[in-house]
Amino acid sequence: MISFKQVSKSYGKTPAVRDLTFEIRRGEFLFLMGASGAGKSTILRLLHHSIRPTSGVVTVGEFSSDTIKERQIPHLRRKLGFVLQDFRLIADRSVSENVAIAMRITGESRRKIEARVNEVLGQVGLIGRAREKAGNLSGGEMQRVAIARALVNRPLALIADEPTGNLDPETAQGIYSILDRAHIGGTAVFVATHDRDFVDRAGHKVLHLEHGRIVIPRIAPGTAPRSSKPSSSVSC
Repeated sequence: MISFKQVSKSYGKTPAVRDLTFEIRRGEFLFLMGASGAGKSTILRLLHHSIRPTSGVVTVGEFSSDTIKERQIPHLRRKLGFVLQDFRLIADRSVSENVAIAMRITGESRRKIEARVNEVLGQVGLIGRAREKAGNLSGGEMQRVAIARALVNRPLALIADEPTGNLDPETAQGIYSILDRAHIGGTAVFVATHDRDFVDRAGHKVLHLEHGRIVIPRIAPGTAPRSSKPSSSVSC
């Protein structure tokens, strides 16, 4: 579904990631960890196709970085739901309007948009806040709106970049529970995080980056993945 095959990316003469090979299959939950500068942001940008590899191939669904045309990139991006640390909501619009934006750009009917927005707001526990202005929400509620927006178009994968970085531990646990339910429901989830405590408790597969290379794909000690779905193929 999503794969990196011998992918390297350099900025000028400076390598950012080197010889990465891994897959994210449908319904999997995969963590991406590494210190600042290890290459996590570059991997997310390569997935988004805001940059292209220096060598190797990034594949998302039917699109590959070596053959995709610029006019096809918006279609590729609709297959991915991105959740960012800073939420990027429109503060003076309602919760439902913020979520609906992602569907309106695809040309869906008003009836379908309303039904699907209500569905995903129910999944993240915000159906009662649908008419509230986004700017009036707490940080945890804003992040749940961002997750609903990322899920509303039924993406192949939900990509989250430090989704709990600004949240207290209890709120962060709630966010991870929502991501876990999305994964159990069949959406692949790929999370870049520094939250080692949660990663160790979660028991999902981890890509650990050092200096742009995968150095230690591992399962948290003493635990086993909770999903019965196949695990990611990871190599380096």
